[in-house]
Amino acid sequence: MNILSDQQYIQYSRTMLLSDIGETGQLAIMNSSVVIIGMGGLGHLVAHYLAAAGVQHMLLIDHDVIELSNLPRQLLFTATDIGQTKVAVTKRVLNRAYPEININTIAEKVTAQHFYQLIKRKVTKPLVFDCTDNFKTRQLINQLCVEQKLTLVSGAISGYQGQLFCIDFSDSGSNLHPNSGCYRCLYPLDMTITQNCTRAGVLGPAAGIIASMQALVGIQHLSNTFTQYGILHCFNAKNLHWQHAHMSQDPECAVCHQQSVTQLSEQPNDAY
Repeated sequence: MNILSDQQYIQYSRTMLLSDIGETGQLAIMNSSVVIIGMGGLGHLVAHYLAAAGVQHMLLIDHDVIELSNLPRQLLFTATDIGQTKVAVTKRVLNRAYPEININTIAEKVTAQHFYQLIKRKVTKPLVFDCTDNFKTRQLINQLCVEQKLTLVSGAISGYQGQLFCIDFSDSGSNLHPNSGCYRCLYPLDMTITQNCTRAGVLGPAAGIIASMQALVGIQHLSNTFTQYGILHCFNAKNLHWQHAHMSQDPECAVCHQQSVTQLSEQPNDAY
């Protein structure tokens, strides 16, 4: 797409009023492709915001089904959706509101080999959103993005603590903070992380804040207006306080520093 229709001009007029986005940025958003992994408290809202912003190509991945305990924070779903897959309901709701969007879904547990082949088939490298709550899967997604030179927007929420960051490992990632690390640098494999929203609990609006920030970061990246690469943003929902820190690279990191990444096709088929 290289020109907006009259209807699209009206639909996205408020976005294009932002001088750093304009029509060029809006077209970039609409010509983009995204992969969103995890359709829970974060992912379903990220998908909704991106669809509303005009992203035309989405792949949604999650094997999980909707449960009653999801409803306080997963706002696209209702009690009548219980038992259905999250990706199927998300696609149905978004296509009803935005019928022009091409949405594909995978309602399966993602293995390393499966996801590796999935990305390799893409003609246009997608922007990847990690909205999962599984440590092993986060490590897998991080490794894939480094290897395939993809941009990763990662978000997490547990209890009152949320975090997000964006790392651009693409060839055009000129805005990448020098010596920035990756998820493995932050959380080495020998680190034990057991907390997630299932164990620690979570408030719906807290998840919504992190999801909104992920979508905001993603839209700015797609419109070529983002600058905060390699910065870890931490949010305390108890006192509404944000902290920010540069994600320093671990000189011993086997993923992003030593560049000795094992091909994912050789990895065990761990699934989330």
